Amino acid sequence: MADVVVIGGGPSGLASAMLLADQGLEVVVLDRDGPPPADPETAWENWEKRSVGQFRLVHYLQPAGRALIEEHLPSVFGEMQAIGALHFNAAEAAARRLPDGTSHDLDLSAFETLTTCRRPLIDFAFSAAASKTPGVDIRYGCPVAALVTGADVLPGVPHVTGVRTQAGETIDARVVVDAAGRRSPLSSMVEAIGGRAPLEHAFDAGFVYNTQYYRGSELPEVRDDLLCPMGSISILSIPGDNGWWSVTLYHSPKDKQMRKVRDPKTFERVVQAMPNHAHWTDGKPQGDIFSMAATANSTREFVVDGVPCATGVVPLGDAWGFTNPSIGRGITLGQMHVAAMVPSIAEHLDDPRRLATEWERRTGDRPARFHASTVDFDRLRAPQVEALMQGLEDPLDPSDPSVGGPIAFASAAHYDPQVLQWFFEVIGCLSLPDEVLSREGVLDRVLEVALSNPLYTSPGPNRAELEELLA
Repeated sequence: MADVVVIGGGPSGLASAMLLADQGLEVVVLDRDGPPPADPETAWENWEKRSVGQFRLVHYLQPAGRALIEEHLPSVFGEMQAIGALHFNAAEAAARRLPDGTSHDLDLSAFETLTTCRRPLIDFAFSAAASKTPGVDIRYGCPVAALVTGADVLPGVPHVTGVRTQAGETIDARVVVDAAGRRSPLSSMVEAIGGRAPLEHAFDAGFVYNTQYYRGSELPEVRDDLLCPMGSISILSIPGDNGWWSVTLYHSPKDKQMRKVRDPKTFERVVQAMPNHAHWTDGKPQGDIFSMAATANSTREFVVDGVPCATGVVPLGDAWGFTNPSIGRGITLGQMHVAAMVPSIAEHLDDPRRLATEWERRTGDRPARFHASTVDFDRLRAPQVEALMQGLEDPLDPSDPSVGGPIAFASAAHYDPQVLQWFFEVIGCLSLPDEVLSREGVLDRVLEVALSNPLYTSPGPNRAELEELLA
C-alpha cells in the first residue's frame, strides 16, 4: 500500500510526488506515457508524450514558477540548470527599452526566470529529479483504468482507496492525486464509482498556435515584449536553452488565411514584416512548424455546495484548471496549486472530509484567482482578434474601466520604470492585478503615465498588409 498514488508524470504530478516524499510519505506515480530517454537532446528529438497535446508547443516558466521551483524543488532547479536552461529577465530587457534607457534604480531581480522554451526538456528535468528522490516510485507506461473504493466517509459520496491500472493491478493508497492534465479521465472515473461528475466551467478563446524553433550561435536581441498583440494576430518570441529559441504566431481558428503560416516560407515572410522581430528568423530553423488549436480555458468544480464528488482524491494543476498558452502560465499555475495543496494532503492524509474542505479553500484562493485573471486576458483579446480579422473596428472601448484599465496599465509600462515593475508583478504571476492596482497611488500613477504618452503598439503589418503577405 502506498501513502499516495499520483496519476500523471508531468511537472505537477512529479512536483507533488517529490514534495510529499519530502514529508516522509511513500508515493507511487503512474504515467501513461513512456519513460524519458537518457539525455535531454534525445528527449527533444524522440520522446513522445501522447497524453500531452501541447508537448511540442513552446513553453515558458513565469518568474513565480521559477521562484516556487527554486524554493521547494531545488533538485529540479539544479536539473534545469544542468541541461542549460537560460536565466532570463524580461523585466530588465523591457527596462532597457524605456525612454531613459537603463536609468532606473529598481530592483528587478524577482522577475528572473529559468527557461528552455522546449517542453520536453522541462519534463526531462522534473523526471530526472523525481527519479533520484527517495520515496518516489515512478511507473511509466502504466495508465490508470479505474478508481477503487472503500467504505463511504460521507453519506452517498464514494470514497477512493486506490486505483486499478489497465494491466489489472490494484494499488491501494490513502490518497489519490489526479495530475493527469487537461485530458484527465477523472470525471468519467468518478461517475463510474457512483459519484457526481465535477462541474466544468469553460471559456473558449479559440486560438491556433504555430511555432517554429530556431538555433544559432547567439540568441536574438529582445527588442519588444515577448508577447505582442499585432492587430488580428499575436507574435510570441521566447529565448531558450543552448542557443535555441522559438517564434510563435497565433490567430483565430476562423482565420483561414492565417493557416498559410504553416508553410515555413510564409511564416518567415510574416515575421520579417515585423520590425522588432524580423531578426528572430536569422537562426537555422529546427524541424517543422508545430501547430495546435488550443482548447477552452476550463476549471472543474470538484466540491459542489460543500459536498465533494468523491473523497480520497485530489485534482491538481491542469486536471483542475487549464489555461490557454496565450500568456504562458500553465506550468507556473500548476506549481502554485501543488505548493498550496501538498501541506494539506500530508496533514490530512487520514481525514478525507477535512482534505476535501481544504482542497476547496486552498484552490479557491490563489490558484483560482490567478486562473480567473488569465481568462480575463483572453476575454479581452479574443473578440478584438475576431473583429480585426473581419476588417471591423476594434471593439474594445478604452472608456470602459474593465477595458481601459488593462490597456492603460500595459501601455504605461513601456514609459515609466515604476509602472513597469508593477506590471511585471502581474505578468510574472507574483501578484494579482487587483492587489497591485488597489495599492495607494498606483492606479493614479498608471493613468497619469498612460494619458501622457501615446498608446504603445508593436510595429507590424495591418490586416490588409498581412493578407498581402499571406497571398
